[in-house]
Amino acid sequence: AAATLHWLESWLAHDMAYRLLAEMRIALFAKLERLAPAYLLRRRSGDLVALATQDVETVEYFYAHTVAPAFVAIVIPASVLTLLAWAAWPLALVLLPFLAWAGLTPVFARSKIDRLGSRARAALGQLGAHLTETIQGLAELAAFQATGRRRAVFLADIEAYQQQRSALLDDLSRQSAALEIATGLGGLAVALTGAVLAANGWFAPQWLPLLVLVSVAAFMPVAEIGQVARQLADTIASTRRLHVVEAETEPVTDGDLPVPANPQVRLESVSFAYPGRSAPALDRVSFAVRPGSTVALVGASGAGKSTVANLLLRFWDPQQGVITLGGVDLRRLRLADLRSHIALVAQDTYLFNDTLEANIRLAGRDVSDADVRRALDRAALSDFVDRLPDGLATRVGERGVQLSGGQRQRVAIARAFLKDAPILIMDEATSHLDTISEQQIRTALGELMKQRTSIIIAHRLSTIQNADTILVMDGGRVIEAGSHAELLAARGAYARLVAHQSGGLAA
Repeated sequence: AAATLHWLESWLAHDMAYRLLAEMRIALFAKLERLAPAYLLRRRSGDLVALATQDVETVEYFYAHTVAPAFVAIVIPASVLTLLAWAAWPLALVLLPFLAWAGLTPVFARSKIDRLGSRARAALGQLGAHLTETIQGLAELAAFQATGRRRAVFLADIEAYQQQRSALLDDLSRQSAALEIATGLGGLAVALTGAVLAANGWFAPQWLPLLVLVSVAAFMPVAEIGQVARQLADTIASTRRLHVVEAETEPVTDGDLPVPANPQVRLESVSFAYPGRSAPALDRVSFAVRPGSTVALVGASGAGKSTVANLLLRFWDPQQGVITLGGVDLRRLRLADLRSHIALVAQDTYLFNDTLEANIRLAGRDVSDADVRRALDRAALSDFVDRLPDGLATRVGERGVQLSGGQRQRVAIARAFLKDAPILIMDEATSHLDTISEQQIRTALGELMKQRTSIIIAHRLSTIQNADTILVMDGGRVIEAGSHAELLAARGAYARLVAHQSGGLAA
């Protein structure tokens, strides 16, 4: 019966624990989704991976191994004290201080243990983050012969974790020693007191060995609580790390309005600075993009061009000014609806370690195979896919390492064709393409842009000469605006950029 009850308790506790852990991971992912990408600038991805795996797993111990031992740790000592009081009340009185010592020592040491545990978990997160980044960057480390320096930093992180963990374990070892001392002294006190009481007729002498054994046994569930308390040091530290993410203020909140049909994009005196930076990425920027027209943003790196795309997708909200779509503030629109209306072709395309088809279908899971093939044709990827032994089933490797930079960018363009959104943002969409591929794709992109509101971000000015309006940005501001011909005639910043690039090409 005892074995059956123990199995039932263990099964129920673990079933509950792992259901709760699944819910915690889902909730953590949902929170990170609402915080991204702003929060990811401040946290290392390896540390967040440790949070979702190791830290959540650590919390399992509390759910699966705490409730029953805590119950037993109260019932058993109370029953033993009752038995001793029934046999001879001085025995209960003698044992009580030692039981209290054993039970309360972990409680009084709680704050210090929690502090040491938090430091140890933080050091472990740092270690995991460093290891993840090292594995991802092994090619660069080898190329620059920096593996030795990276290893030295890794060993320093290991030593820091060992020191934090050793401090925690030293303190826990002292608690264990105190428990053993309390157990021994408690049993000895009951034995000596019991011998005196038995000699004076309080109870029959043959009961003394049993009473001593029962007294020592009362410390076993208390010792279990000590073990739980030791594990709680990790559990509480992990819980606090999870709470830091949960308590983080979400930079973007969802609206409740749908996106208007055929909307105009408008920025009105928009200013924005990235977290931790004093200089604004955008400084009182205003412009409008008529439905179906094309606006190009040009300028040096850091001028604020890509920030416009980030704000349109509401990865962040501006600190000042307003961005509207069809006259409605972006903050009032449903995020899912807003992002479904925008197709982004970024300069650096992230590919998951999945098949080529799965990476392309990221833009639309419910599209047909014919739609995928059409997107491949338009992105000049069909010939490449047809040459692959496994075709679209080919795995692209982590971050798409099996593909060239140009091929990864064509996957991004295929995604844009597949998404077929009314607003198109192209952030250096052809920067990684060779001349032949660029010529192939530029025609297709021109066709795609004809019926869409398009915002083109470009360094190479040859790609944007046919834009309806060209905005020249510098230091987060729009310093010139007009068509290609108008800006050339003005002989300002744009004309200097064109002359500089033409001179570079001629050289």
